[in-house]
Amino acid sequence: MLQAYVREHLLSGNGRFICGSYAECRASRSGFPFHPGQMSHVGRHYDLEVEGRAMRIVVLGQEYGQARECVDLAGRSEMLARSAAAGFRGRNPHMKGVTSTLRLLLGRELGDDEEGERLLDGHVFDGCAQVNYLLCTALTAPRSKDAHGGGRGHSSVAMQRNCAPHFLRTMEILQPTVIVVHGLGLRRWMANALPLPPAGDTWETVRIAGKPVDLLTFTHPSAGGHSGWWGTTPRTRYLRETVAPAISAFLERS
Repeated sequence: MLQAYVREHLLSGNGRFICGSYAECRASRSGFPFHPGQMSHVGRHYDLEVEGRAMRIVVLGQEYGQARECVDLAGRSEMLARSAAAGFRGRNPHMKGVTSTLRLLLGRELGDDEEGERLLDGHVFDGCAQVNYLLCTALTAPRSKDAHGGGRGHSSVAMQRNCAPHFLRTMEILQPTVIVVHGLGLRRWMANALPLPPAGDTWETVRIAGKPVDLLTFTHPSAGGHSGWWGTTPRTRYLRETVAPAISAFLERS
């Protein structure tokens, strides 16, 4: 269903970006590098069950932060497959943080070993959907599409508002049981699409299409400050003292 939605509203079958809000969003960031049409990854084992309980995990980020344009669902999954093949040490801090988040949600210990990243006949990335709230990236400076990791995004209020319906429809189609939000500011953007109060706890519940969905919000794995770039290794303080206990409590009580 997501593929059908993408082809009808976002990327045509011939790879042309057809979002009706593109012109307004592009104009809102005229003069900045702007890269449209960056779709989601949906793992082939997304519809997981863990100990008899549905576990459909969406890991939510802001935007690619990369100079790639008109990337379809398959193209995004190829990017995740390359990150999986690189091993923990070969990933950027964001994807290391995604890896640690997934290990915890699957009831595994933190670490950088390959065994802990295996899932069925593939990788833990196959067991999630990685979705970005924004489907286009406005950058503060030009960036190569082959650069490792993401650059600094410079989205506008118009971009955040116009992507809300696409984000909501994506969630309605994917029907996640848990959404992990990487970025405190990103949670505020989500109020454009979901009935969220201005501030929330690390763990809260939101209703999507009439069904309750758990929402876990952490700082971005690449953020500095008090969280200290927690995606860089499995040993960072924020990961072990904030992320891990919150996910453990969620698994015990949900």
